[in-house]
Amino acid sequence: MSMGRLTVDQLDEHLWRAAEVLRGELDASAFSQVLGPLLLLKRASDQPGLFHVSEESRWSTVLEHGRSTPGHALEAALHRLETDNPEHMAGLFQMVNFGSAPSRRVLRWLIDHLDQVSLSDEDLAFRDGVGRAFDRFLVRTASLAGAKGADVFVPRAVCRLMTELVAPQEGDSVADPHAGWGGMLLQAARYVTDHGGHPSNLKLNGQEKNTAAWLTSRINLLLHGVTDAVVANTEPLAEPLLADGYDLARFDRVLTVPPFSRNYLRHEVSHTERMRYGWVPEGGKKADLMFIQHVLATLSPGGRAAVVAPHGVLFRGGAEGEIRRGLIEDDRIEAVIGLGANVFYGTNIPTSVLVLKSTRGRPADERGSILFVDAQGEVTTGRSKNRLDAQHIARIAGVFHRREELPGFSRLVSLEEIRRNDFTLNIRRYVDADPLPEPLIDIGAALVGGVPRNEIEEHIGRFQAFGISLGELFLPDRPGYLRFPAEGHQAVAARIPTLAHARTLSFLDAVRRWWADQIPLLVDLAGTGRLFRSGLRSRLETTFCEELLPLAVLDRYQLLGALSSWWSDRDDELRTIDAYGFKEVVGRRRAPAERKGPPNRPPFIPPGQEADLVLERLTDGLCLHVEQLITAELRKLIDIYLRWGERYAVSMVDLEEQYLAASKRLRLRMTGLGHV
Repeated sequence: MSMGRLTVDQLDEHLWRAAEVLRGELDASAFSQVLGPLLLLKRASDQPGLFHVSEESRWSTVLEHGRSTPGHALEAALHRLETDNPEHMAGLFQMVNFGSAPSRRVLRWLIDHLDQVSLSDEDLAFRDGVGRAFDRFLVRTASLAGAKGADVFVPRAVCRLMTELVAPQEGDSVADPHAGWGGMLLQAARYVTDHGGHPSNLKLNGQEKNTAAWLTSRINLLLHGVTDAVVANTEPLAEPLLADGYDLARFDRVLTVPPFSRNYLRHEVSHTERMRYGWVPEGGKKADLMFIQHVLATLSPGGRAAVVAPHGVLFRGGAEGEIRRGLIEDDRIEAVIGLGANVFYGTNIPTSVLVLKSTRGRPADERGSILFVDAQGEVTTGRSKNRLDAQHIARIAGVFHRREELPGFSRLVSLEEIRRNDFTLNIRRYVDADPLPEPLIDIGAALVGGVPRNEIEEHIGRFQAFGISLGELFLPDRPGYLRFPAEGHQAVAARIPTLAHARTLSFLDAVRRWWADQIPLLVDLAGTGRLFRSGLRSRLETTFCEELLPLAVLDRYQLLGALSSWWSDRDDELRTIDAYGFKEVVGRRRAPAERKGPPNRPPFIPPGQEADLVLERLTDGLCLHVEQLITAELRKLIDIYLRWGERYAVSMVDLEEQYLAASKRLRLRMTGLGHV
């Protein structure tokens, strides 16, 4: 790898400059329908052997004829590319038409803009770099498109969560009957890669009714190097995927986010045996359970599915209630996971993930119960959208796979209890996620001051984990009570980060020592191409928790979330180390690069010190993620201490003294004014 190779970051920025030009010509939801085909055409032309490319489809031909008739030149090139590659592109560009928008001027600009970068393997940092940059482009586009992109774009964090829940394995068949822009299928492949498998052995299948989204999903997959995926431009209720022309196709894993609250027409539904649990009325915008039954019908023996649905599916009565009863009685529901509001584009409502199993899919020791998880609080609030972060995903998936019960978060509920509740799956019926009510005000403290020891002892362990002693927070008082220092509770609360500083540094030192022990593993794998298939990530997760959990500063899921966030953020660096070694990480250009003009000069690094520099950067990146979680924990401690102050900083005796002092001042003032 030379320093001139194009990185994902650079190509991402290059594509976004094109999007800025398209803003005045098209709606954001249509950007991918223009740039996607052009990007695939450029990639096919630049990389010999990827597809069959005749002279008419070459980029040089588009450049030659694109001056006067850019739309015609592009359409001719794309249609010829499709004709020459029927096994991969049959019908792909039938809807592509550059006759009206964007304008001829913008099309010429786009052709020139893409000509500035080479998309051949030898000029790319990674073979899948074009696909990864395009997927980032889709994420940005969805943010601009808002509600218009809601049905075709699933936030990538939701894709990661659902993939973690169903855990596809190498060799599995994976389907998404509402594939949108293809994110769920690509995340399944990424999951297999991250866990040491070969994603090429996955059998990826999808359906997408929206023709524009279907075009984008197929291009997205092809740009990622996934050439054997099957994505049909059909609707799953009317035209489910078939294995042999008649029987339903079966899949080991199904991941999907069906459109919420849609209508359906019963006479259009084929293979009605899928609806073994019943039919919802037509015209009520309640087809959610029809889609869920379709997913169940397409699971292979031992298969598992994750489906997102609105909360109404969990408790509505009538025909939906009867369908839900059948699903519960047949033990088809493994878990019900409530997600927070405002996570999806196009809706602010909270949603749920149903984890489903085939009729023979659940181990004997897991039958007869459903795991309920109330994860509505597991989000990070953003300006326009809330998001699932790595620690949220780690906690939800970890609790699911361990079938772990955490107070206020998760609970295993027997089918018998669900029967007693008339088969409702309303999460709040089984998991009380509301904060525990504040204890009643202690009368003694309210009258004469002090803070009750029993209220302090409930939380003091969290302070002590950060090295903060009881004596640094309170002073002795009468038996059963402590009191705030003279400086006041707000001043003490402000000092909590300082009081925790030594333990924070000690914890970060432990993180650095742990990482130092793992460095030889990374060094041995550098340049071998085996880093992602070696099981390194699983080993890191195991040893990270073993080393740091006993310190009690962060819990298991916070630790796993920090490690996952770090791994994701450093993905390009780790890929570069894997493929080329440490030296090439330092040599990568940092600014957006174009093929024309001299390359940016990287900083000088003395020979032999490249590995040290990269490893130091990786260490600092991991510590940064850990520090962010520690800062959040310290904020919680500050809030706890301030709540004690709100309850007990001022007693009735204090109020009486303040009243008497104020009265005395008033009398003196009145006397000074001549009033008796």
